[in-house]
Amino acid sequence: MNFPHLSKSFKTFAVASALTMVSTAPSVAAIEIDEEDFGPSYDTMVVDTVVGKPLGVVAAVAGTVAYVVSAPFAAVGGNLDQSQQKLVVEPWEALQRCLGCTVAEDNYYKSQAINDNEVRIVVDQPSEIIINTDDNVVVVPQ
Repeated sequence: MNFPHLSKSFKTFAVASALTMVSTAPSVAAIEIDEEDFGPSYDTMVVDTVVGKPLGVVAAVAGTVAYVVSAPFAAVGGNLDQSQQKLVVEPWEALQRCLGCTVAEDNYYKSQAINDNEVRIVVDQPSEIIINTDDNVVVVPQ
């Protein structure tokens, strides 16, 4: 097809955009996890220590400041809880992730923690169900 009314730069941009979208589309292939090599490596721990955690502290402090500044507007808009979750809670909780771990690895290690008084079932983000031995069911948003 020929589109004479479109400029050459627009055509180039359209082709480049299409190629970018196709090449960055998520793969649907299954990923097999090697359980012996599961978890953080030395390299990921060092990078997390030197770069990740310090940037996480900066992000958490900046998010807290942004929350304080935006709280009146969020209250008027009716989403104060959502802004608190995204700007304050999630950045500070991210700092509690095990050193060098991905979210999946951290969830796995936390699910392996033994507490005789509760059963933890991770349903799906952002919630997990905790069943206590006194038959109370508590849903904890994360």
